[in-house]
This record gives sequence, structure tokens and C-alpha cells, in this order.
Amino acid sequence: MELLFGINGSISASAARPVTVESSTPIGIVATVSSGDVGFKKFNNAEEGLTYIKTSNIATGTLKAALTGIYLQGVNCPIVCYLVPENEDAAQLKIDVLAAIGELTKSSYPTGINLRLGLIIAPIFSADVEIGAKIDAIATKLWATGITDDFSEDEAGFKAYMENFGSRCMLHTTAYTKADGLQIPNSAILAGVIARFDAESFGWAKSHSNRLVLGAAGTTREIEYLEGSDCEARRLRQEGACLVLLDEGWRTYGFETRDIDPIWQALDRVRTFYRVLDAIIKANKWARDREADQLLEVKKTVTDFMNELVGNSVAIGFYVYFDPKKNTKATVTAGKFYLTVEFQDMPSIKELNIELVYVDDYSEVLINYLNQGE
Repeated sequence: MELLFGINGSISASAARPVTVESSTPIGIVATVSSGDVGFKKFNNAEEGLTYIKTSNIATGTLKAALTGIYLQGVNCPIVCYLVPENEDAAQLKIDVLAAIGELTKSSYPTGINLRLGLIIAPIFSADVEIGAKIDAIATKLWATGITDDFSEDEAGFKAYMENFGSRCMLHTTAYTKADGLQIPNSAILAGVIARFDAESFGWAKSHSNRLVLGAAGTTREIEYLEGSDCEARRLRQEGACLVLLDEGWRTYGFETRDIDPIWQALDRVRTFYRVLDAIIKANKWARDREADQLLEVKKTVTDFMNELVGNSVAIGFYVYFDPKKNTKATVTAGKFYLTVEFQDMPSIKELNIELVYVDDYSEVLINYLNQGE
């Protein structure tokens, strides 16, 4: 046995590790350009992208409208574009756009920006069901939120489009917003709105319905909206639509998915759970392949993080534990452990019922007033 003569010391840590949640939401865009680069292109914000359009003399394509919609919302977030050359052959262009959407999973290599937990749009093109379905697949893989367009002229047409989807990672919108002299697909408008409010303190945990749309001067389709009554907007929202409506200014209306499970129809809940899970995983990577007693530190880290979420009204309550039913002698021998985090998020107000009731209990007040001079 080797002896370590003298006085020896070492250092260690017995403290919860910080858990950091990404506060800046990246946006992935597939768009066409008439000139300039094709393939991956990174912009630190939409303004930088619009400057690139000018310097590259890009006269046509879908990129300008997409970046303008995001720029008008006043958000400063990283943007990853996969640019496709304009092609007069519609069939080939569709093939190129589908391939470009698939490439977004590899964005971290050429751009340094990972679109995990981000937003994915292909303005105008996503009105095609196949392209919308490809966005759905990639958004699900990246724990991101895909946003599709639709340009149907009526309620029935939009509902028919949405019937093709049933994902918890998708948001569906319709029409264009008139802004800055352009007709901007609402997928780009919503991406800017979501990214803008995500950047606020724990903004990613909140519903982005009833948010003001900056720069909007109208929409290409007027959707009936009557507060407190049955109307087209309410019916579409029931189907999972997110709309831009005139309601004390132009605002978003709806933030629901079309998931078959009612629990995951609240998109704010879906995004909260995926982002919290991602943060917990990243914060505890250090424990991989360490000794099993280090799991105490993992549990402590998660518990402190969940307490922070409660303190910031992201969570109502939680319980962190190693379930003895899952952690058996066999799993311990195999070095396999299960940490369960029970967590209830703070729900958003989707329905407020106010009852105005007539009563005659105060009639005596009137009588006494009438008789006060006698």
C-alpha cells in the first residue's frame, strides 16, 4: 500500500448546482431569396437580417416579409435562416423547402445556434399541409414550437387545414397582417411576439395570447370576434388556432395546441415543461458516470430550482423523490436510477365567468331616500 506522507488536503463541493434556463428564444426560418447566399445564414437579430437583404440586393422572396414581421415586434433574438433560391418550378421549390426544414436540426454546426426549444417557421410555404407536417416533425424532435400559416378565405377552410394536425408542439394561424407597407404572414408575426415576451423574466412560462402586435395596421381576413358571445374567433380557438384580431388594438388570440390530451392543449404548459426539463438535464450532466451517492446533490439541485420556480409564480408546487417502485435492487445494481419530479405549473386564465344578478334586496334604500324629507 502506498503511503502519502505528510499532511494532505483536498477540496469538494456539497452544494446545489445552478440551473440556468435559456431566456432568449431562437427563431428558425426557411425562406426564399432571389439573390445572395443560400443554405444556412445566421443573424443576431432581425434588423441585421434586413440590412443583409439590402446589401445583397435581394429583390424578391419570402425572407424580407418574415424578418420584417419579427423586427416590428422589437425583439432581439438570434435568427437562423435556411435560404432557398427562388424557383419557377413549384414542385422543385417544394422539395427544396422540405429539405431545408429538415436541415434545421443541424443548425448548431454552421451557425453556433441550436434551435432546441426555439421557434420554427416557413412563412407562406407552411400553408401546404406536407410542409406544415414536416415542421411538426422537426419541432417535435427539437422540443420547439412550429407555427404554420393558412390563407383560407373562410372558417371552414382553416378548420379543414388544421384537421391534419394533432401535435403539442404546433401553433396554427391564418391570414396576413398588414404592416410596414407589406403583407406579412402571421407565422412571422407570431414568432416575433412569442420571442419578444419569452425574453421577459420567466416569460417562456406564460401564455402569449392577448399580446399586442406592434406595427399592425390590419389583416387580410376579417374574423368575427365578439367578447362574451359565440363567434368565429372563439370557434377557431377551440380548434387550436392563434389569431391576430382587433381588440383594443391588434392582439393575439389563442395559445393552444391540437394535442388529443387536454393537459397538453395549453401551449404555455407544454413549453414550460420542456424548458424546465431541458434545464434540469443540462444542470446535472456533471453527475453522469459519477458515484451513486452524488444523486443527493442532484436531488438538492432540482429541489432548489423548483423552489425558484415557485417563487417566481411559474409553479404552484412540486415534489422531488426517488420512487422506490422504480428504483429496485436490480436497477441499482445496473447503475440505473429514476428521479421523479412532480410539478404543477401556474395556469393561465382562459375563461372568466362574471355573473350579473338582479336582486331587490336594496329596495328599502330607495324608499328611505324618497321619504327622507318627511
